Amino acid sequence: MKAAWSKVRTDPVGSARRAWDKLFVGRLRYADGKDYDASRYWRDRFSKHGTSLRGAGDEGLDKEENERAYNAAAETFKQLIAASGIEFGTGRTLEIGCGPGFYTRLLVSQGAQNLVAYDITDVLFDELRAELPGVEFRKADITQTRVDGTFDRALMIDVLEHVVNDQKFTDALRNVADAVAPDGRFVVGPFVDEATAKRHLYYVRFWSLDEMRAALPEWEIEASTAFRDGDLVVLRRARTS
Repeated sequence: MKAAWSKVRTDPVGSARRAWDKLFVGRLRYADGKDYDASRYWRDRFSKHGTSLRGAGDEGLDKEENERAYNAAAETFKQLIAASGIEFGTGRTLEIGCGPGFYTRLLVSQGAQNLVAYDITDVLFDELRAELPGVEFRKADITQTRVDGTFDRALMIDVLEHVVNDQKFTDALRNVADAVAPDGRFVVGPFVDEATAKRHLYYVRFWSLDEMRAALPEWEIEASTAFRDGDLVVLRRARTS
């Protein structure tokens, strides 16, 4: 809330324009009942911003502010995977929602060589393939498409809050989790407290850890850390005696 008021104070005209676009223009263009046309929404947004983090991040922040926020998130992510003993140099890695490629680059820098990255739109794929030729990019809506192949680890960060439909939320989690090897890990989030889980605008909905557990009952939280306004978790299938 403080961040929102800070944007209004520093850029009242821009804040008013963005509010009008999100509350009225965007809703008319993309909303579909209790859902929205996510493929069209993200295609248009990435076409507008290119590989700038404003496309995947906060349009109310400038390029440098978004970069600072993402770099802070990257440090938290690296601390979590280090504490969990996750290494990317061997096996296969799956990324869901690569967008402008921030975490794709981070995974490559962490040693990921056999990396497959999915996104709902391929509008940035040409640029990303030229920059990251060793990564396989695939276009698919993870709420509707099962992942092809088996992976030693999967990553889905800042994606689920843009799934606003209950069944699609469950399907997205299952489609990724089912592609993870029996002893693999699934890094996913952020999830919020039950008290703050709510829908916000037409393209954002915050999900709780309890809702994640209901969707993936055979998985358990191996590690977690505070991340943005919620928790980023490392999941592993529960061991049976």
